[in-house]
Amino acid sequence: MLVFGRMKGGVIVPFSLAILFALIATARSGELRRSYFEATKPGAWSEYLLSSGDDSKSTFVYQRQPDDNGHIVVGLTVKILAGPGKDSKSKNTYFMPRNFNLARNGLSFGKFIERMSMSSGGLEMTVDNETLDQIRRAEKDFHGAVTFEATERIDGRTCDRYAYSLRAGGQVPTQETGTLWLSDSVPFGIVRQVAEVFKQDGTKVSGFEMQLQDSGVDQSQAEAPPNPSPPERASAQPTTLTLQDGYRMGKFGIEVEVIEGSAGRRLGLTLHNKTQAELAITMRAGNVELKAGSPVNTLRFSSSGAIRLRLPPDGRSSPIMIVEQRGNRGISEGRCDLTVYEGKHLFSGSVTIGPLPK
Repeated sequence: MLVFGRMKGGVIVPFSLAILFALIATARSGELRRSYFEATKPGAWSEYLLSSGDDSKSTFVYQRQPDDNGHIVVGLTVKILAGPGKDSKSKNTYFMPRNFNLARNGLSFGKFIERMSMSSGGLEMTVDNETLDQIRRAEKDFHGAVTFEATERIDGRTCDRYAYSLRAGGQVPTQETGTLWLSDSVPFGIVRQVAEVFKQDGTKVSGFEMQLQDSGVDQSQAEAPPNPSPPERASAQPTTLTLQDGYRMGKFGIEVEVIEGSAGRRLGLTLHNKTQAELAITMRAGNVELKAGSPVNTLRFSSSGAIRLRLPPDGRSSPIMIVEQRGNRGISEGRCDLTVYEGKHLFSGSVTIGPLPK
């Protein structure tokens, strides 16, 4: 499972967590004895504490969100409590195919994701098809990989205990063995899971424990009438602009910084709101060109995924967005601010304009 965390400056980056919803079993057939998703209706959620090693702890909150035009939607909110990325928070939203069988395939849902978005620090991005294909291929298929052992009380609940063993390929093949406890009274089925990962020579790579902390149903996310009455007072909505239009109109300036070690091929863009209103900024995936003051003249870049972010008012800034600079020449070193004032393109800062790596 790919989960997205936030690094310095609000950059969202992927890191691998192939340990959740990895559960399927019975002694004879390798399938679950029964469906453990009876409590996973729209609005249902479960919160887990994940501990890995001595100093890595995170909370994971899974929630089934309202269905989207017949598609089951699952949200995952991650907050890192200790270890790398401490205090960062992110959310992934997974849209399943219209015919997705939650009862049969809920625990291996990553293999079936049809669409996916991620957000962190006010930045929202859709995941492009190529990346989504990689995510689906990285997911493990647990059908037939587990064995029912016993029914017992764990953490105050009656659970079915399963053992499982999985192999993962790659440059360093590994074997993951673990025990998990499942209950159909809990959204998403998991009450507890412990596992260890070993290299093929028996060297231990890692271990983790995941334990249910709380669960419930958010009634505001439960099934609603087809045409609910609008609220008496609608909250103020931000002004929605494309990145190109907002920049051209002078609504915000753009800070451009060359990502270290990229020689200009990768840029970090940060937006600074010049208005007293909150802005919602959108940008489609693909190529973008922005006029700029000399010596930049034209800033050319591309994004592999669509972006949507909220830009707070009064000079406040967005999280940094990482994009690919296009062309043979461009900003190869340095940092600058680009803005538009009364129709004029202004530049400030110090940059080197030169050839870009292929």
